[in-house]
Amino acid sequence: MPANQRVGFVKTATIYGIDALPVTVEISIGSGLPGFYIIGLPDLAVKEATRRVRQALKSTGFVVKNAQVIVNLAPSSMRKIGSGFDLPIALAYLQATNQIDEGLTANRICVGELSLDGTIRAVSGQLAYERLAQQRQMGLLTAPVRAGLVIEPTEDHLCLESLAALKTARFTPAQQSPASPETRHLDFADIVGNDLAKRALQIAAAGSFGLLMIGPPGAGKSMMARRLPSILPPLEEANRLDSALIHSVAGLPFDSILSGERPFRAPHHGASRAGLIGGGNPILPGEISLAHNGVLFLDELPEFGSAALQLLRQPIELGYISLARAQGTVTFPAQFMLVAAANPCPCGFLSDEHHSCSCTPAQISRYLGRVGGPLLDRFNLVVDVTRTIAADVLATGQGTTSASLRAGVKKARAFARWRQLQDPTDGLSNVTNLKSQEAALLAACQLGSQEQALLEMVADRYFLSGRGIISTLAVARTIADMDEQLKVQKHHLFEAIGYRPRGDQ
Repeated sequence: MPANQRVGFVKTATIYGIDALPVTVEISIGSGLPGFYIIGLPDLAVKEATRRVRQALKSTGFVVKNAQVIVNLAPSSMRKIGSGFDLPIALAYLQATNQIDEGLTANRICVGELSLDGTIRAVSGQLAYERLAQQRQMGLLTAPVRAGLVIEPTEDHLCLESLAALKTARFTPAQQSPASPETRHLDFADIVGNDLAKRALQIAAAGSFGLLMIGPPGAGKSMMARRLPSILPPLEEANRLDSALIHSVAGLPFDSILSGERPFRAPHHGASRAGLIGGGNPILPGEISLAHNGVLFLDELPEFGSAALQLLRQPIELGYISLARAQGTVTFPAQFMLVAAANPCPCGFLSDEHHSCSCTPAQISRYLGRVGGPLLDRFNLVVDVTRTIAADVLATGQGTTSASLRAGVKKARAFARWRQLQDPTDGLSNVTNLKSQEAALLAACQLGSQEQALLEMVADRYFLSGRGIISTLAVARTIADMDEQLKVQKHHLFEAIGYRPRGDQ
C-alpha cells in the first residue's frame, strides 16, 4: 500500500425485508482527483451521504482533507438503502485519518443518520439491527435510543448524540424503560343489542377466524370490530418481537406491541396494492404484515380494489407474503385475523325493515361480486348485523361487557390446550390452527354418526368446497371448546353452519 494511502473499516448493516444484513464500510483516502465517491450499489439516500458526512465532520471540528475518498460498501452485489450509512462512513473516515481510535468501532455495528451540525439521528429498523448484533455477538453504536425500544440493553450498546462527543468519548448506554401501562381498550358494553354479532366475534377471537359482518350503515359493524382487541388475549412473549420488528422496519411506534398489545390495522379502502400487501422502493411491509399476530380490519370491503383483495388469498392461507422484485424476493410475515364489514348493497338498505332499497338486482350482484367467491370462502364466519333501535342506543354502557366475552375466549383456548395435551396425536398445535391435515381435524372433532351425516347432508345441499367443510369443522370445534366438550355435537355443527359465507347457502 502506498505510504500516502490510508484505509478504514467499519461494520454496519442494511435492511432487507425485516432483516438487517451485515455490510462492511471500506474507505480509502489517497492521492488522485479530489472527491468523495461511494460504490457498492448505494441507493440515492446513501449517495447523498457524501455531502452530509463532509459537512457534519467540518461542523464538529474534525479535519476534512482535500483528497480522493473512495467508500466501498461490501458485499458489492447487495443493494444498500437508507440514511443509516452516514455514521459508519464518518467513523471510517475518522479512523482512516487517525482522528479516532480503531478500538471504538471494533466488533461493533454502527448505524445512524447525520444532520449537518453533526447530530446523530435514529433510523428505522432499530430492532432489526439489535437482533443482528445479538446473533453475531457484536456491540452496537447508534443514535440515542428512545426508552423502551431496545430488546435487552447491555453495555455493548452505546449511544452517541453527536460526532463532537467522539473527542471526549461521551457515550451513554441504551436504557430500557419499565413496561408500558396496559392500554385501555374500547368496551363492548358501549354497544347494546346485536348479540348474534357479538357471539360471532367471540368465536372468531377464540379461534382466530376470519369474520365478515354484513349490515346497513350505522348498524355498529365498525364499532364492534374496533372493540375486538379488548377480548383478544395479549401477545405471547415469543410473538411480541416478531410483530414489533415489522413496525420498527416500517418506522412506526411499537412500544405497545412489546407490552403485549396485539396490532390492529384498519386501512382505508383507497389503499394501494403496495400499501395493502407491501412493496414500494425500498420494499416496506404492507398492512397485512403490520397486522401480523393481530387484526386486519377492512371496512367497506367491496369498495377495496378487486385486484388488491384477491392478493389477500395467499397470505391468509400461508401466513406470509412473498414479493418478487428485480433485486430479489422479500418475504414478510402476515399471519392475521381478517375482519371485514360490508353493506348488503350499494345503498346499504337491502332487507332493512325501516328503509326501502333502491338498488336493482344487477347492481346488488355487481356490488357483492367485487369481493369474489374465493376470498369470501376464506371467511370462516359471516354474520348479519341489524340496525340498533333507539332504546338500545340510549342504553349505551349497559351491553355485554368485553370482560365477559374475554372470559369465554380464555376458557375456549385453555380447554383446547388441555385437550391437545390429553391426546398427543391430535395434530392441532393450537386452537387457531386451520392448516392441519383434514384427518387430524376430524380426529379432534370426534364426530359421531349423526354429526357426520349432518355435515355430509349440508355439504351436498349447499355445495360446500373442501375448504368450506374444513372451515365449518374448525368453527364447530372451537364452539365445542367454548362449551368445554371433547366431542363436537350436532348443536355445535348447526351453529357453525349458520355462520357459513353467503356463497355456500
